[in-house]
Amino acid sequence: MKKELLELRKIDAQVEAGLDESLVAQLRVRSTLWDMVLKAQQEYLEVCKIREKLRSGIETSFQIQKDGIVVLGRRMYLPDDQLLKREVLQEAHEFTFATYPGSTKMYQDLKDFYCWSNMKKEVAEYVAKCGICQQVKVEH
Repeated sequence: MKKELLELRKIDAQVEAGLDESLVAQLRVRSTLWDMVLKAQQEYLEVCKIREKLRSGIETSFQIQKDGIVVLGRRMYLPDDQLLKREVLQEAHEFTFATYPGSTKMYQDLKDFYCWSNMKKEVAEYVAKCGICQQVKVEH
């Protein structure tokens, strides 16, 4: 049981061991995308300008959440960071339950959570480069 306790603590699980050798563990899972978005937002000038407008009271559609993420409505704003966008697109595209959606479906799913300039075009370009999507694509 000591070995199991050590392994669980290595991954930051909250662990409680009972006197009867029972073991209760709780693990909180969180997407690393959230951290990546926050980091990118702190590094890009365009987001710094948005933050400055908000601090100075200039009216804008953007808001800053309690955790520091800049949002447009309830959607996370992604700066022009190609690596971050690729990560978001790849996760949305290859998600197990998505089963390689077309660009329209993928855009509809993503636009509820994220926003960035030329989003629809970039989603279409990403899907157009996917070999599996091109094989599955139905000809009309």
